[in-house]
Amino acid sequence: MEFHTFSIVGRCARTGQVGVAVASAGAGVGPMCIYARARVGAVSTQSWCNPYLALDGLDLMEKGLGAQAVCEQLLAADPGRDIRQIGYVDAKGGSAAYTGAKCADWKGHLTGPNFAAQGNLLIGARTVEAMAESFVKTEVLDLADRLIRALEAGQAGGGDARGKQGAAVMVMGTERYPLVDLRADEHRHAVIELRRIYEVARHQSLPFVAQMPSRDNPHGTFGEDVRRIFSIAPAYRPGGGGGESL
Repeated sequence: MEFHTFSIVGRCARTGQVGVAVASAGAGVGPMCIYARARVGAVSTQSWCNPYLALDGLDLMEKGLGAQAVCEQLLAADPGRDIRQIGYVDAKGGSAAYTGAKCADWKGHLTGPNFAAQGNLLIGARTVEAMAESFVKTEVLDLADRLIRALEAGQAGGGDARGKQGAAVMVMGTERYPLVDLRADEHRHAVIELRRIYEVARHQSLPFVAQMPSRDNPHGTFGEDVRRIFSIAPAYRPGGGGGESL
């Protein structure tokens, strides 16, 4: 499936978290395009996306290859590389990106320490530039917030030439399960909707995830604060959201 899209793949130097956020004029863009693995790296595969460029890339990074070496090795073996676009970040902050010659214009990417920003079928280069600038300037924020802010900056810079429909963000902490995994699968203002969902999750589900069982603590640390939040109807919880109580 082809996803004309823009995305930011990033690593937080403070926490070691890795993650990726994406937006597109396509529904359900998250499951096909974004991949991340704790202590390993994160990837966005787009245009005529090939999920194995992400899955195999994470396997190679887990074995010790850096983002640039992974990108070169996998694209060299991909017969469809002219229609691929991909961004990688590894657990050490190395980054790499590739934009195939036959991806739809405007197309391009920017990379730097701890990030790769890329997009195709965009209004113009400003979308990718704005994502990169936003990510670099927001180091004090949590990674999920930084990634979403980068999408917001990219959307303000023009975004997908066809409009807006889907957006997603994923962040991995220290466990095999995601710290953050949120999607706006079909919405006319998908990036705005993703922000709204994140703000609800930040007050509700993210504190729950932070207290879930870990490899070091299989019991978890569920406290009264989390128990209290989930004992009341969603509309009355911190951050709101959900429907009315019965």
